[in-house]
Amino acid sequence: MSQIDRLEAQRRGVPWAWFIDSSGTWTHALSQPEHDVDFYHQVEIPMRDGIHLRGNIWRPKAEGQFPVILIFTPYDNSTASPEKPMSDIIGRAKYFVPRGYAIVSVNTRGRYGSEGDPYLFFFKDWHTGGHEGYDVHDCIEWLGTRSWSSGAVAMTGVSYLATVQWMGAMLGSRYLKTIVPMASADDHFQNINRDGCLLLSQAIRLMVIGEQRTNEGDLWNKFVDWERIYRHLPLRTMDEALLGKKSQIWGDFFDHPNNDDYWRLGSPGARYHVGEMTTGNYPKVNVPTLNITGWYDCDLQGTINNYLGMVAYGPEELRTSHRLIIGPWDHNWTHPQVGDRDYGADAEVDLHRLELRWFDYWLKGTDNGVFQEPPVHVFISGANRWRADPSWPVPDALSTNFYLRSGGHANSLFGNGQLSEMKPVKEPADRFVYDPADPVPTVGGGVWTGLEPNMSGPQDRRPVERRDDVLVYTSAPLERELQVVGRIFAHIYAASSAPDTDFIVSLVDVDPSGYATLLATGNIRARYRNSFATQELIVPGDVYEYTIDLWSIGHLFKKGHRIRLEVTSSSFPWFEPNPNTGLQKGEDTSYALAEQTIFHEAEYPSCIVLPVVPAGDAPT
Repeated sequence: MSQIDRLEAQRRGVPWAWFIDSSGTWTHALSQPEHDVDFYHQVEIPMRDGIHLRGNIWRPKAEGQFPVILIFTPYDNSTASPEKPMSDIIGRAKYFVPRGYAIVSVNTRGRYGSEGDPYLFFFKDWHTGGHEGYDVHDCIEWLGTRSWSSGAVAMTGVSYLATVQWMGAMLGSRYLKTIVPMASADDHFQNINRDGCLLLSQAIRLMVIGEQRTNEGDLWNKFVDWERIYRHLPLRTMDEALLGKKSQIWGDFFDHPNNDDYWRLGSPGARYHVGEMTTGNYPKVNVPTLNITGWYDCDLQGTINNYLGMVAYGPEELRTSHRLIIGPWDHNWTHPQVGDRDYGADAEVDLHRLELRWFDYWLKGTDNGVFQEPPVHVFISGANRWRADPSWPVPDALSTNFYLRSGGHANSLFGNGQLSEMKPVKEPADRFVYDPADPVPTVGGGVWTGLEPNMSGPQDRRPVERRDDVLVYTSAPLERELQVVGRIFAHIYAASSAPDTDFIVSLVDVDPSGYATLLATGNIRARYRNSFATQELIVPGDVYEYTIDLWSIGHLFKKGHRIRLEVTSSSFPWFEPNPNTGLQKGEDTSYALAEQTIFHEAEYPSCIVLPVVPAGDAPT
């Protein structure tokens, strides 16, 4: 891309991404392989409290000092997974060490060869304020002073390996020069309780990670009866049903049902209301960040929020030094095939080469032009092309309301629900019965279970839409292309017969054949509608406005396609089915039915707000 093209990309979105240009001039400045590799097994690294963590070290077989890339992981610290380059430690060692970097992969406290007791992001005695960021910081300090180290340290990794980067970076080691968090949580509360709803499958797997010293993949994938575990009541004792013992982590989750100080330990961001951004700990993170995620990632919005937090609240001198890349991927994935969809060759990213350009700039001082690239690159599904922008949200998006309409029977795919830009005046409400004992099954989306097979990504929603407890609102076929790029919120006016319940909304693209591709899902637990820090039960029968955060998308609805919105109250096992009783989370031993009413009229104009980009800016 020429300098003129770069300036144009900075001004407005263009269909382009530097990292898919394999023959671009930027590749000529990359570090080239020139070193053999030395390996050092399970090296002890001392922590401030006397505990020793153990890490594998790969470094150039040569005299001199080299920059260090640290990977801090609760998983096997010598993993080879070329199909998943975000977590491929052996692949990184083989790629980066010949190019003049040391790779150091350290196990978290209590995992594999590292001493201490395992927990989840925090120390087991978290009441004293300890969290894994302190161990990360101590590792960075140790690595920065080795005789073979240049004193320049970076971090990379996905998911857990990404979140701990933020936790360590906020402690301010002078040796840390940059981090590359891929799919990182911004708020620990939201990582377990998305907008108040327990992320059932994700919370259980994270609890297991915090309880075990090794991965034991076959045990969880081939032995456990997950259907039984997911349906166990009361939920608070699910740890005993799964592990045969109490888990401190699981108990702590339920002892802290609100977003309180427990969740603030080492958390980069803090969200107390739907869609909120706050200062958090971003001012303490004094390094540039390269943030990478996918539209179907369970940590999509967390990653975006971390980028936004650094741009808005991070150290002022670094606010232009942060980058955001969003592909069409699900968790820990960089390939074109996602769920039921193949997004084409441009969705395949050479991750290690992308990282190399970033590390060459920040760790070696190579003037390779990476800083002149547009800060934001997002993949537009439907068009299956990348878009470069000067900022996020993209500057040319226009908020457009699509209203729920019906004749009072939007139940299922076969009902009369419609989605329209025309605001309703007076229409009958839609009703359905939510039975927590028969929840709507999870089909696609940003769900993470840590199990096989993977149920996330874009999948056909028609089997779900046949249920009467799913309201379906569908637009007329589009007369022109509609590009939606940005964060999506639904405003649903609803009443329930229960003192507490959930509402879940999904956005779907319906092609002319009828195939219904899931694009985004959002949720709200009624008691947290006003704040995640406090609970307010609802009055049965009263109408409330619920703002529901569907996170973000970049998608082109093609001409002839239809926009669809689903409204229901469950997605199992992605979310814990709300028992509808109003008891504290985890205490219920039985379920109650809830009669749900969704309003759409002049006084209660339920709608979804889409950030629409003018058609002329759509990638072609």
